[in-house]
Amino acid sequence: MPAELLVIVTRGELQENRHYGHIAVVDYNGKKVFSRGEPDYITYFRSAAKPIQAMEVITSGAYDRYKFSDKELSIMCASHYGEKIHRNAVKAILSKIGLNKNSLLCGKTTSLNSAYAIEMALQGYGPDVLFNDCSGKHAGFLAICRHEKYDFDDYIQLSHPLQQRISKRIAHMCEYEPENIIHGTDGCGVPVHGMPISRMALGYAKLAKPDNLTAQESGSAKIITNAMATNPEMLSGTGGFCTALNAVTKGRLFGKIGAEAVYCVGNQSNGQGLAIKLEDGNLWRLPPIVIKTLKDLNWLTDRELRELSNFAKISVKNKHDEVVGYTSAYLGNDSK
Repeated sequence: MPAELLVIVTRGELQENRHYGHIAVVDYNGKKVFSRGEPDYITYFRSAAKPIQAMEVITSGAYDRYKFSDKELSIMCASHYGEKIHRNAVKAILSKIGLNKNSLLCGKTTSLNSAYAIEMALQGYGPDVLFNDCSGKHAGFLAICRHEKYDFDDYIQLSHPLQQRISKRIAHMCEYEPENIIHGTDGCGVPVHGMPISRMALGYAKLAKPDNLTAQESGSAKIITNAMATNPEMLSGTGGFCTALNAVTKGRLFGKIGAEAVYCVGNQSNGQGLAIKLEDGNLWRLPPIVIKTLKDLNWLTDRELRELSNFAKISVKNKHDEVVGYTSAYLGNDSK
C-alpha cells in the first residue's frame, strides 16, 4: 500500500508542505484493527523501542539489585531534553552502579530542545553526554552490564552480549523472527532494529496488556509502564509531547517518540498498540497526526483532547513571533 497524506503545513493560504506516512493499530493478540498506508511498512524502531529495552533492566535482576526508582526507570525510557532533573536522574543511576558519565558511550551533544540548548549555552554549558537524549537508556544498559559482569567498554556493539539480549527482547515482544530484524546504528551509537510498524504496535500492545507474557515479563512490563505514568516529566521535558500525552492521560496511554518520525502508543484500557511513521522523517510534525489518530480511535476523552489541543494544531511562526500558518493533521477521507 502506498503512503497516505497524514500531515499538512500551511503558510498563509498555501499548503507549503505535505507529509506522507503509515499507521498500524494492533491488539495484544496480534490482530490488526486499523491502518492507513502500509501497516507492514518496514523502518527502524529507533527510540520508540526504549520502554521494551528497559524491560531487560528488570528481568536481568539489575532493577532489584540497584533499587532503581520509578524516576530512574522512566529516564531509561526517555528521549529527554537534558534538563537538570534529567541529568540528575542519569547521574543517580550511574552512582548506584559505581560508574560516572565517562562510561556513557552515547556521545556528547546539546539539548534536543533547541531553546533549552541556547539557554544552557548562554550559561556556559557545552556539549555533554548528560545532555544526550539517550543517556538514560545508556545508563540502563550499563546497569545490566555491571550486574551481569559484562565488559562495558564496548557495550554499544551489536556483537556484545547486552545488545544480543536487547535484540532478542525486542524480537520476542514484537513477535518478529530475530533473523529478520534489520540492524543499523542509531545516532547514539547502539544498534537499531528494523521491522514492520505493525510489529512495533504489537510490542506496545503487549506492554499495555501483558496477559500473554510470562509472569516475569508481565511484571516487568507493568513496572515500566507505571514508571512512565508516574514520572512523565522524565520522558521528554518541559513542553514535550511525550511528557504531555503521558501526563494528561495519567499513563492510561503511554507514548514514545523515535527519531526519523516514528511514534508508538500503548493503550492500557483495551490492550492495543499504535505505531505511526512519516516517510520524510520529520519528527516535529508528528504530534498532530498522533492526536488525530487517537481521537479517531476514541482513545482520548473530550477533556484530554482539550488539554492536548496545542499539539493537535501547531502554530508556524516567523522571526517576529507572528503566527503565519499551522501544522495540522490532514482532514481528508481517512477511514479504512
